Amino acid sequence: MSEIILSNETVQLINLASKHSGALIKDCVVEDDRIIFVVEKGQLGIAIGNKAKNLEKLRQLFKKNIKFVEFDQDQKRFIQNLCKPHQITNILIEGDETARVVKIEVSPRDKSKLIGKDGRNINMIRKLAQRHHPIKDVQIS
Repeated sequence: MSEIILSNETVQLINLASKHSGALIKDCVVEDDRIIFVVEKGQLGIAIGNKAKNLEKLRQLFKKNIKFVEFDQDQKRFIQNLCKPHQITNILIEGDETARVVKIEVSPRDKSKLIGKDGRNINMIRKLAQRHHPIKDVQIS
């Protein structure tokens, strides 16, 4: 787990999203056409809003796809949250503190969706997992 360093742009995005959603936001990653916000545990419903109105408001404000992910101290639960809405059958964590590898088992029909075009979804899962937990790699089987 590396120390999370937020740029001025990221801090501004977090502040704007917090202001419009009322949720406590821990982290934010911007990638091309989407922004992924990591919200504090228990804040996911607040972030999305009643009938997803906060989500829609932020989509219009930022002109990008928005995704909220709930943080969890438990590595398996956090990985599961990162993989939503896809159905995970099992999460296996191997290795010690310095070289943990997470292996995600997913149904064959969800595998390609979880990986994403050119690996963009799995790369984002890997990046966020490494930012918040001592994880070296995330693999899908």
